[in-house]
Amino acid sequence: MGRNVTVQVGDELAGKMEKLSDVNWSEVVRGCLETYCNVRLNSDIEALAKKMKEQKEEAYSEGYKAALEWFKQEDVTYKDVNAIFNEIADFESEFDREVEDKYGSWESANDEDPLLGERYDKEEHRLWKGKVEEITKELSDAYDITDAFIEGFKAALRKLLKVT
Repeated sequence: MGRNVTVQVGDELAGKMEKLSDVNWSEVVRGCLETYCNVRLNSDIEALAKKMKEQKEEAYSEGYKAALEWFKQEDVTYKDVNAIFNEIADFESEFDREVEDKYGSWESANDEDPLLGERYDKEEHRLWKGKVEEITKELSDAYDITDAFIEGFKAALRKLLKVT
């Protein structure tokens, strides 16, 4: 048999929770309490990994929300979002041309330089990070731009493009 615990939330949070009527809030709170207790009472790697995963998911969500906040600004348009993806696509095309000029094909390139794909990923990430940092400077909140934040930001922009 369990023990009942009462949790008080503010009106704003309660309103948000009501909009998510399909959520079992008792289960959410139980999970949070379990995680918190495990982290505080056990220093085992599983609990710490779970905590890190939750923080990563939170950073992803923050990135997603930041992209939407940016897009809500009156002076930001579809063209601005599209321009970001075009800039990344131009980078991809230029990189592909360089690979084909030097190696003939990606298959040959990977045979000769197995780290080429990793370098490509790092350069694309650097471009995205620069874009996200530039955009978030315009927003009122200060953000910690982590990899997960960038992925959330990109996902929101992709979704915006997809639904337009």
